[in-house]
Amino acid sequence: MNKIDTFSAHSLKILEKNLDEFKDKFIYNLSLFKKDDRAVLGQKFHALICYYINNFDVDKMINSLDEKEKIVWQNLEKILKDERKYFIHTEYPFLIKEDLDGWNYYLTGRFDAIYKKDDFYIIYDWKTLNLPKNPSYDLQSVVYMYCASKIFNTKNIKMRYLSLEKLDIVEVDYLNDEKYKERIEKIIQKLFQED
Repeated sequence: MNKIDTFSAHSLKILEKNLDEFKDKFIYNLSLFKKDDRAVLGQKFHALICYYINNFDVDKMINSLDEKEKIVWQNLEKILKDERKYFIHTEYPFLIKEDLDGWNYYLTGRFDAIYKKDDFYIIYDWKTLNLPKNPSYDLQSVVYMYCASKIFNTKNIKMRYLSLEKLDIVEVDYLNDEKYKERIEKIIQKLFQED
């Protein structure tokens, strides 16, 4: 079997849950795409937040929102407005090279936004659907904070999930690289158990 060597939090979640589903989707490219209105809403708000944080004129984007979306935006803007100056990146892609018993693999993803105040980083993730049920153990938290610790060379990191519609916020504290790497590699090793 061809081994995939690049993993996102999403692909690791699928691999952890079901090896056959992972192989179908990420190795054999046999996934069906369905249009999801929530995903379209998420893309719209991701773009709006990104432009807003980066001080672009967002008036036309706001005017294109329907009434319900405008209310969501007004509430969201209240949260972001005073803190906007502390965001240092939006839509920040990453690719981290790691080693597992002499085999190289890569962790990849995109931080929705990175907030830095003093020497502390918060990785933001905007959610249009549900917040993670167990955010400290969620693979997105694990992968993102592990990679952020490598990129920024610090352990002063938090992950903050923000529900765009409900404005619920869940924050996760950084644990340690060893536990994160162990969890990631335990999942990846499922691919080797097939040989």
